[in-house]
Amino acid sequence: MREALSALTTRGRAFLAAGLTIAICAFVLGFDALLRVGILAIALPLLTALVVSRARYRLTATRSVSPTRVSAGQPATVSLHLANDGSMPMGLVLLEDHVPYVLGTRARFLLDHAGPRWHQRVSYTVRSELRGRYEIGPLSLRVSDPFGLIELVRSFHHTTAVVVIPQVHPLTPIPVTGAWTGAGENRPRAFAIGSAEDITVREYRRGDDLRRVHWPSSARVGELMVRREEQPWQSRATILLDSRSLAHRGSGPASSLEWAISAAASVAVHLAQAGFAVRLVTDRPGIDAHAWHDRSMNAVGQAGPILDELAVLTDSTCTTLTDAVGAVVDQSGLTIAVLGRLQAADVTDLARVSSYGSRVLAIVLDTSQWGPPSRPARPAAATAGRSRVPRERSAAELASLLGGNGWSATTAGPQESPTVVWERLGALVLHGGGRATPAAAEQQASVAATAGVPR
Repeated sequence: MREALSALTTRGRAFLAAGLTIAICAFVLGFDALLRVGILAIALPLLTALVVSRARYRLTATRSVSPTRVSAGQPATVSLHLANDGSMPMGLVLLEDHVPYVLGTRARFLLDHAGPRWHQRVSYTVRSELRGRYEIGPLSLRVSDPFGLIELVRSFHHTTAVVVIPQVHPLTPIPVTGAWTGAGENRPRAFAIGSAEDITVREYRRGDDLRRVHWPSSARVGELMVRREEQPWQSRATILLDSRSLAHRGSGPASSLEWAISAAASVAVHLAQAGFAVRLVTDRPGIDAHAWHDRSMNAVGQAGPILDELAVLTDSTCTTLTDAVGAVVDQSGLTIAVLGRLQAADVTDLARVSSYGSRVLAIVLDTSQWGPPSRPARPAAATAGRSRVPRERSAAELASLLGGNGWSATTAGPQESPTVVWERLGALVLHGGGRATPAAAEQQASVAATAGVPR
């Protein structure tokens, strides 16, 4: 009852005030007929509040988002299924679904009458140009009586997540396979001693099919164990992403970091579609996302964990790539690095990756074209006493240094799409070079055309 009285609308409060005034005037003046009018004006909102407070509305709402993972700039449809499971009809109902500002305005719906066993489905569209993970909801509703004197607000606690992944560009196939990229776990194994049950099980890993869980071994060991199955070898690929704030320039969607994240997402989807077991490694500790490998899913679904990680990735305060390189040097297979502005120590660290004989490709961003540095320069006092400041190497020089250390490296600018840069990198790999720039790529293309080699 107290909640219903606090939910009085302006009309309801006006009825109470008018009724109280009329009753006082009728009592002072001695008009009994006017007193009845005042009592009626007071009783109407009070009786309405009593009825509403004792009413038990059973409105159910379920929300679904399709698709739950959408690229930046692409729309997603949010559907609400509403039903009145109670026996009491509902009057005017105003529904409002909370939507983050970046996804659009709040969705509002007005329902005039919801009788028993009533149900209805409504939908609206959300869209975001910024990547991220957003929560839609909770859904709130305002229930009003037929006279408009009481307005109760109810809220559901359920929310639904929608992930806006970076823009994924289509990439063309290039010769990226190395001499040996098989995953040893997936090839047929032979055992000489012991039982097959002991040798053909391993620990459960994220993304494994639960139907492969071997329950007897899990009960004996105390943790989930899955069966090894004889499958063809599966190629491995590691995407090394440089997310250091000191290595990138620009801000917002037009920054070099956003370009690098979009390129990494495009490479992940492309390699997952080509049958690679893809993982993401960054300079930020703790980020080592692995792709799913369910063949019933599309390429975006297989690379789901990587895309989810890239959707919420921010720049880091790390100063070196030592930790990221350390997670790559002991792994076989293909390595593709998307790098920002490099220091001399970074080139030395990256040289350790190519020394293991695996194929290593790199895209070096020409961050000077993305605007001023994201961090302010050091004050003059900090550089006092230094007679000479080392010149900052250009992206072409850094790509050349990587090429001299066994990498196939190309540069990228803000006006180029990852598709164009990937094709240029493919031309470099095809001709066995160590560095690719736009001019070098055109020269290689002309030589290939003269020789009759397909580009």
